[in-house]
Amino acid sequence: LRCVSRASTGAPTLPTPRSTLLPSHMGVGRRFYKLAVAASVLLLAHVTVCAIQHREYLKAMQQPFTYPPVEIVLQCALVLVLGAWGVLGLQANFVPIRTTTHLAKQTVDSLDGGPEWVHFNTRPLR
Repeated sequence: LRCVSRASTGAPTLPTPRSTLLPSHMGVGRRFYKLAVAASVLLLAHVTVCAIQHREYLKAMQQPFTYPPVEIVLQCALVLVLGAWGVLGLQANFVPIRTTTHLAKQTVDSLDGGPEWVHFNTRPLR
């Protein structure tokens, strides 16, 4: 990073970093994340069909099912990573929950903890 000095104070400042995951135009980035989510859904459907076909093949050959093939496991991992990355990229800016005014008005007396004792099964067993 290159330091840029201010003329008025003389203190060096760093340039603002650009995000490496998002392009400079946010609309293009959101479309890219939506495309990643859609691709992960389609790939998940494809993996499901592949697993069903593999299971049907094993039944036709009268072989026991022990574990899925490596291709299906790798496709599932790819779907998981691609879908999670797309959903995390589509997340909106969260707004903080403003409860400080409500919590400032509360006192210990206003907190209802319920009854001080609860007692069940008071009759002896016979």
